Amino acid sequence: MSSRTRTAAVALLLGLGAAGCSTSGGTAAPGPAPLPARPFQGVTHYSEPQRVALRAAEEDLVAACMKRRGFTYRPQRLATGNRMVDASPYGLLTVPQAIDDGYGITSTALAAKPPVDANAAENANERWKAALLGTPAHRVNLAMPQGREFFYHADSCVAEANSRLYGPDYYKLFNTFQVLADAVVEQVRKDDRYLAAQRAWSGCMKEADAAAGVKAGTFGEPRSTVDRRLQEAGQDPAKIHEVAGVEMKLSRADAECQARVGLAEVVVTAQSEAERTVGAGYADELAALRSLREKALATARPDGVTVAGG
Repeated sequence: MSSRTRTAAVALLLGLGAAGCSTSGGTAAPGPAPLPARPFQGVTHYSEPQRVALRAAEEDLVAACMKRRGFTYRPQRLATGNRMVDASPYGLLTVPQAIDDGYGITSTALAAKPPVDANAAENANERWKAALLGTPAHRVNLAMPQGREFFYHADSCVAEANSRLYGPDYYKLFNTFQVLADAVVEQVRKDDRYLAAQRAWSGCMKEADAAAGVKAGTFGEPRSTVDRRLQEAGQDPAKIHEVAGVEMKLSRADAECQARVGLAEVVVTAQSEAERTVGAGYADELAALRSLREKALATARPDGVTVAGG
């Protein structure tokens, strides 16, 4: 089985991300920056150290399950270095974040490497794959808010590991709030106050275009510009270095303009209102998900080393 197949399976089941709390732009010194606002206090997101620890714990549980079924599974540790995973869903960026790593685009391209598939030898073993990912006969369908539906295979070692690490209700609760969070983000992005703040940001950025050497245009265009230029740079170190310089200038101007127009404050207000609408009637489920999340984090050691259950 390829690493991409395994990663997709785990992403389907766990959907791990990075948690965050609200913050606004400022002029603080470089260093670890606060994570931006996310729906429902970031209950469906995890920081990179948390993702590493949780993935290690889950992989060890998968290996133990496969061993009980007579198969060998080599735990696949999480690849690190992808700074884009933690990007704000609203495009928020603080000055400390910009100074530290720009948008994280160039650093991610240089640092994030796909892991070598530790189980590549099992590609053709259908029984092994069935034990790992389950079979259609044991498919469980879960109705979600907004008319969405998710499923998992209850006989899979991936599902068993997930249930043991997070609890049997985690998959349904997690995906419920993934759907609700997406709805909140969509509502905020359409909010008149958010759109007005973007227009004010565009006016502010016109003053920064000359300094950055790039026309910013509409909100989000600076990121697209950096990404496009990085693709065009290919493997040329000099060109990559040039793109990194453009990214740092653009992101700094972007963050300063966000702070000037109060974009983060607008997002916090609009998000709070959207949560009250979209999340109405889900208070108990939210409390339950928070509890399962904390228990899983307490189980997974911070260094990513765990002892699998037998």
